[in-house]
Amino acid sequence: MQDNLDTIETGAIDDCARPVTMVLRDYWQAMYAAENGVPKYRNVDLMDLHKIAHLIFVKDVINDGEDFVNRFWGTELRRTVGFEATGVRVSEYEPAARRDRLLMRYRTMTRDRIPVLRRAGIKHLDDKKHLTYEVLNVPFLDPDGEKVSQIMAAYEFHIHVAP
Repeated sequence: MQDNLDTIETGAIDDCARPVTMVLRDYWQAMYAAENGVPKYRNVDLMDLHKIAHLIFVKDVINDGEDFVNRFWGTELRRTVGFEATGVRVSEYEPAARRDRLLMRYRTMTRDRIPVLRRAGIKHLDDKKHLTYEVLNVPFLDPDGEKVSQIMAAYEFHIHVAP
């Protein structure tokens, strides 16, 4: 049996404990090393992540973090959480408290340019409150390397989170 993992609201990339998030971590860190800093999104090849693509989202950053829109929403995300979010802006998410937390989290990532790990349970969807997850969010820069233009995340669901 797997040990329970601690809940993490804002963890470091090295705190990844699940296979899916570790794949994205390793991919991002290899790009970081090759580019000598936060990688550019233009160098991403989703085929490199084909084994976990169904558990990934990619958000485009709008106006330096004013909003974020889902460019890509993996099929397993749709199946697990029960909705398709491709093309949906974070500012359109409900409930408002969740939307505001996500906007704050993504704006912080856009400003600080650092990956963020989160481990918790779903609280905003009544029929999904039993779901636990680990998610790693990583930033990517625009072609000029000046600002964060995309955020990618990988989820692993049904993990054992300590009460």
